[in-house]
This record gives sequence, structure tokens and C-alpha cells, in this order.
Amino acid sequence: MTLMTAKKPFRSPGREAGVPGGARKATLFSGAAAVLLAALLAIPTDATAQAGPDGIAGEGFLWGQLAAPLGEFHDNVGLGGGGGLGGLLYLGDQRYAALRAEGSFIIYGAETIRRPLSPTVPFVDVDVETTNSILAAGVGPQIFLSSGPVRPYIYGTVGLSYFVTQTSVKGDHDDEPIASTTNFDDLNLSLSGGGGLAVLVHQGDVSVHLDLSAVYNHNGLAEYLTEGGLRELRGGGWTADPIASNANLVTYRVGITIGPNW
Repeated sequence: MTLMTAKKPFRSPGREAGVPGGARKATLFSGAAAVLLAALLAIPTDATAQAGPDGIAGEGFLWGQLAAPLGEFHDNVGLGGGGGLGGLLYLGDQRYAALRAEGSFIIYGAETIRRPLSPTVPFVDVDVETTNSILAAGVGPQIFLSSGPVRPYIYGTVGLSYFVTQTSVKGDHDDEPIASTTNFDDLNLSLSGGGGLAVLVHQGDVSVHLDLSAVYNHNGLAEYLTEGGLRELRGGGWTADPIASNANLVTYRVGITIGPNW
């Protein structure tokens, strides 16, 4: 389900133009992500976390992921990749139920064009990089189905997904872009549900688990750009050709979880 009214392709009068309201939507997403980050920071993930009924305990985790688009989204984009981080706040001293908060990113398209810096500086080339991404954040319950060195679990979250296409300009030896703009974006409600295995690989003052999971991400109807979705206009400037479709996907994750040894 989208939170925005339908967009139309827009035209930029020059290189500095972008999407009206893009900064406001980015601020909204950043605010939601900040709330989730605050929740993560409140979850103790080191050996000082106390277990038991008189203390609060949790775990932190991070992962890399492969994103496989489904249905209409699969018709328009290919596989993507990214990563994420999050945390668990246990709701009891048996560690069967927890509150989960997480944030992630997926890059599902990218292209780089080599261009002169400007018509008046024709002998200095720069890389014009366009990236299509999905940023997501969510919170919800997680249930462990058993205890021991191998802990299967299921979970679900509700949150936001932010589809965004950005273009930046970089020189040959610059890690940071010289300039950048948001070409198109769309903010949506999102639901996710999945399951996995947490396999104990180290036990000491802290426990380290290898985490393997698969997650269904329901973004509903979204508007987004694909590779080639930006076009230059003969009279100058550019236009965007967004696609509106269901944008659901499955992510396959490999990561680690670190928490106190109970």
C-alpha cells in the first residue's frame, strides 16, 4: 500500500533539479529509521547485559542478503543485493519471545556513464553513477521454536520501504561524490515475515551465532525506476519514466548474531 499519490514523469530545467518533496520524504524515512535505531541502541548486546528476571537482555545482528523480486517486480528488475542490521529485546528470561527491530538496504540496479565535467571543461571526465535502491525499516515479534545450539525461529515486522533513485558525480580519485541528486522516490508501508536458524559457533563471555534466514517482503503497489529510466531531453534537463507495479520480493540472508551468554 503506497502512502503517496501517483507520480507523473517530471522534467528538470537543469542539472540541479530533482523530485519535489524528495527531501521531505527522505526526512520522514530518516525519522522512522532514527526511532528504530534508538530502539536498537537500547538493546544490550555485550557481556555486560544481565540475564534473568531482574535484567534486560538482547542480541544484535547484521547480515548480507540476496534479493529475488517476485511477480511484476521480477518482470522489471533482476536480482539485487545489500545488507542490514538490527536487534532483539527478549521478553522473558527463557528467550523464546522477543521484540525485533531492523533496518536494511537493497541495490537492485546501477549504471555508470563516463562524461566530460561540463561543456566548458571538456578535458576533465567524471563518472555519473545512478543507483536504484530500497531502504527498509521495521519492528515486530520474533518467536524461537526451541532452545539449544541450533535455534529455529519465525518473525514478522511492520514498517516502511523507501524506493529511491539517486545520481552522483565522482572524479577518478574521489570516494565522496562531487554532487548528487535524488531523481525519484516513493515511500510505502511494508510487511515482512520469515524464518531462519541461529546456529551457535562461539560461546564465551558473549555468544556468537551464524544466522541463516529467508524473508518475504510485501511492499504492495510502488513506483520506482529501473536501469534506463532516466532520459536526457534535447532541450536540456532530463525526465524520469517510473514504473508502477507490485514490488514484492524474497530476501535470503546470511549473517551473525552477537549477544550475552546466558
